[in-house]
Amino acid sequence: MSPRSIAVCISLPVVIAVAVLVDRLIRPALRRLLDDITGLPAASEFYLRSFAIVVFFVAISNAIGSTHSELNGTSHFMEYVWSLADNLQDVMQGIFGVLLGYVAVITILVAALRRRQP
Repeated sequence: MSPRSIAVCISLPVVIAVAVLVDRLIRPALRRLLDDITGLPAASEFYLRSFAIVVFFVAISNAIGSTHSELNGTSHFMEYVWSLADNLQDVMQGIFGVLLGYVAVITILVAALRRRQP
């Protein structure tokens, strides 16, 4: 197994764990907010599922798409650690971008639907 394959196989579970952690931390508060704003359980479920799908796809695509080009057959343990940390940085940047976009969508949704409610 090549060093790059090892790095991808190690980074994939770490990235999935980060995506699950982000989803589980945000989901309860987001569900309450969406239920309060929309009043439609189906709409809340749609927004929650779309959020989870996008977060997972961004995280997994960054993990699979990382090249780990600095690793070779003579790489030491700390070189793997730094390569994985670099990959995790890219994943977190992607998730942060998704969160910013999702906050913008939710803000527009709140502004539009709050005016209609008495």
